[in-house]
Amino acid sequence: MTDAPWRLIVDNNSYADFSVSVSPAVEKALVGGESPPTIYLNIFDRDSITIGVNEDPEQVLDLDFCHSNDIDFRRRVNGGGAIYTGTGSAFMVYFIPTTHPDVPETTAEAFPKILTAFAETLSKQFGFPAEYRPLNDVQVEGRKLVPTSLKIENGVMTFRFVVNVKEMNTAFAGAAMPMPPEKVQDKVHKDLQSRFTCLEREAGRCISAGDLEQMARVAVAHTFGEPTLEFGQLTDVERTYAEEFRSVYDNDEWLFGKSERNRFRADTQPDDTVGYGREKAVGGMLWATLVVRNGKVLHAILNGDWHPRPIGSVGWLEDALKGVDATQESVRKTITSFMQRDDVEFASVEIDDLMAAFGKALNSQKPVS
Repeated sequence: MTDAPWRLIVDNNSYADFSVSVSPAVEKALVGGESPPTIYLNIFDRDSITIGVNEDPEQVLDLDFCHSNDIDFRRRVNGGGAIYTGTGSAFMVYFIPTTHPDVPETTAEAFPKILTAFAETLSKQFGFPAEYRPLNDVQVEGRKLVPTSLKIENGVMTFRFVVNVKEMNTAFAGAAMPMPPEKVQDKVHKDLQSRFTCLEREAGRCISAGDLEQMARVAVAHTFGEPTLEFGQLTDVERTYAEEFRSVYDNDEWLFGKSERNRFRADTQPDDTVGYGREKAVGGMLWATLVVRNGKVLHAILNGDWHPRPIGSVGWLEDALKGVDATQESVRKTITSFMQRDDVEFASVEIDDLMAAFGKALNSQKPVS
């Protein structure tokens, strides 16, 4: 495994489009044994936003602002939260088989191992004190530099780094992505402008595409035992997959797949009630929605920016809550049973975190409008 060459691709796409086309295409090809382990360095050719697979754009974006300012946004197929990326910043993705000895088996193991190595690489290459911040960030003195997301499924680890290379208009980004107060309750810096930084600011110089390529090579060597990296490009098979994924994920049905407009609004009756709850866990924000009919849960939605494994396990919990008594005791019992499953990992999200969100949803029930 470590002796066979890995592929390094350097490319230019928007973050939003790459996330719903190229990224899942390379992952699918690697799962199918059609591509080698791949390190993909993508430098953004325009501004855009993606939200996580378990997020509702109506909850995390100001849609009117995005539309009026022609901001491109998509819902990606990986976890994590809403991320604004500017032209000239970059996306680095590790597509690595889980059979590699340096690939952790769980999300809880992967984030500290890989992000500590990446922070050390940044400090060495650019001369500033980068450090890993749990659960999934690299920061500089409390300022976020590199948000990440992770998927470990079907024998492949897909680890995605957004490297903020250039200064961005934080007021503009903050207007597009309003931040709930719970999101920053445990942060040193509370507003978007002070919370985020960029590579050029911290390094004190311009960063070239060559600098980013060298960064990628050093980070991969530091993390995975110095595999040979050879330049490559997307195969015809991967390009076909990318077009197929784009047709699936670049539409409103997918974009609003976690929204109540699509999940239950057409299925409610006048006597139904609905409640909402938010909670910040170490692993990320949780947004709970419960619709109740005749004392029982009719619909449950769990949104947020944490990193569940597998991705589909969120739906398992939502399905498990349907039909249970709309009481704190019954909901907790269902959540506890779910969280004890061996095939589920909600990294740094605990039973009490989930209950806090769903408890607020139970306590805030009002007639469906």
